[in-house]
Order: sequence, then structure tokens, then C-alpha cells
Amino acid sequence: MTHTERRQQWKARIEAYRASDLSAKEFCKQHNISEKQLYYWLRKESPKEQTDNTVQWLPVSLSGQEDTSGCDFLTVKVGPVVIEVRQGFNEKLLLDVVKVLSTLC
Repeated sequence: MTHTERRQQWKARIEAYRASDLSAKEFCKQHNISEKQLYYWLRKESPKEQTDNTVQWLPVSLSGQEDTSGCDFLTVKVGPVVIEVRQGFNEKLLLDVVKVLSTLC
């Protein structure tokens, strides 16, 4: 079996597992495969499914309980990068920087 054929076989198995509503142990028992193999391929295939280079903005709201009066900056983390955002920042510049970092991280 070629590498491509094996990958396609496991992709089909993963789809069947996710659609099955079975535990990993029960699915593996029914399909005569080891749990170790299933978890290996789940980890191996998952990052590829999530490589969607789109930026998603999430709403942020403060509960009002934090005292932000002494804080003059906001820390933003994008992957391993940390950005300090201070009052009066350029919104377009921050958006552009985050978009670039999101594609690189």
C-alpha cells in the first residue's frame, strides 16, 4: 500500500469514527485497529483540517469588575508573538499586523 493510499484509508476511518458516536475503544474493536493507531492518525490529520488562513475576530467584553484604571496598555498574543497595544493606537495597522502574524504562526 502506498503512502497516499494509507493516508486516504485513514482519512476515511477518521471520518467514520467521528460519525459513529462510538468511543475510540469500541470503534477500534469493531474495525480491528489499535487505539494507538487511531490517536496517531487523529493527531496527524487534525492540523491539516484546521489550516484555514482566515482571521477570525472574537468579541471581547470586560465584566466591569476589573480595575483597568491603572492599565495603560493591552497585551495581544498571536501565536508566539506578543504585542502591546496602547491608547491611541492605529487600528488599521494593528489589523494588518495581526493578519500577517496569523498567516505565519
